[in-house]
Amino acid sequence: MREITFNELFKRMNKEPKIIVETGTIRSEGAGDGHSTLRFAKYVTKNGGKFFSVDNNPEAVRISKKVCSYKIPLSLSSDVNIIHDDSLNFLSNFKQKIDVLYLDSANDKHLILKEAKIAISKLKKDSIIMIDDAGKDAQAEKGDLVMPWLEENGWEMVMDYYQVIFVRGKE
Repeated sequence: MREITFNELFKRMNKEPKIIVETGTIRSEGAGDGHSTLRFAKYVTKNGGKFFSVDNNPEAVRISKKVCSYKIPLSLSSDVNIIHDDSLNFLSNFKQKIDVLYLDSANDKHLILKEAKIAISKLKKDSIIMIDDAGKDAQAEKGDLVMPWLEENGWEMVMDYYQVIFVRGKE
């Protein structure tokens, strides 16, 4: 289900070095939740940039580091940062400008909105926001608050599938 939106996202990223921040990380070694982490890690190791995945669950962080360590060459792994922290704290203290923000933490519409509000000032003019489990095919409430808020603040939805993709609207 997520392949369509990931293909669109990566096309928009133009194979250029990016600063990518993901809230939520791999939660199991098999297929399933959080494997966007591996996709983003592979992207930066191939195209340059830095990837940061943050999760408040220490076991998820351990699993994510393990999965990424055997899928990514060690010489390139310094560009992949999997961090144990609360997403709101991490985003509040993040110092770099973000090219891609992927909101994929808990299925909590209030948390996702808070994450977006904190991160918004750290985004570049041409940044992309993708939200997991928020599109028309997701049957989840994850995007119920953040999607209208983004639109009210000048962001335009360019893809609505299982995930949604937002870019800044025309100014």
